[in-house]
Amino acid sequence: MKDLSIESLRKFIGNFQDIILGTWDSVDVEVPFQITPNQFLKFAEYDLGSEYEHHLINALSNLKRAIDCQIDSLLIGLGLFKKSRDERWNFPQKIDFLDSMGIISPRILKKINQKRNLLEHEYAKPIKDDVEDAFDVVMLFIAYTEKFLHPAIKSCEVEHVKEDKIEDFFEITMDYKKNKIIVSAYIPVKNKDEEEKKKKEIDCNSEEYLDYLKIFLSLYSIRV
Repeated sequence: MKDLSIESLRKFIGNFQDIILGTWDSVDVEVPFQITPNQFLKFAEYDLGSEYEHHLINALSNLKRAIDCQIDSLLIGLGLFKKSRDERWNFPQKIDFLDSMGIISPRILKKINQKRNLLEHEYAKPIKDDVEDAFDVVMLFIAYTEKFLHPAIKSCEVEHVKEDKIEDFFEITMDYKKNKIIVSAYIPVKNKDEEEKKKKEIDCNSEEYLDYLKIFLSLYSIRV
């Protein structure tokens, strides 16, 4: 490992065929919410199966709450919830962030939000088929993104292996409670035949944070 710059890490993991995850730890991300996304999804399922007059309105509202709750849970797990709250990220900003990180495509989720806005701001009555489609999308969204929460990767060694031999490695840790990413590796000492362990901490307010976060999230493609 040459250094701990984002360019060096990108080059290191550029060839997935030679990269494996060595020793790694996982964690269940803790969230402060009293109602979970899956509970909101169950509420929506109950509403859809009911026949009272405003059951579709309630179902769509609960589906939007399920999305909001899951997105905020993801932001917690990625060390960005406090930042997003302090900066007052709105729903489109949060969706654009997930898209930029390659977590999920935003188009369908934006459509659900548009229907919810029609309900709340133009008082448009939702159509049953649309709400049922929205339910399926939200269910898939929650199921797909659960891997970033339960269990989430906490820390791991990313190893470059050649001919069954570890050539080099670095360690990366997501400290979501302290809103930072920590990277460490053994770096060659210039003009000396030895190495020194270096560590770099990237706070969520750093301009580099999102670049390092992309590196961290890419590990989910390697994890079996």
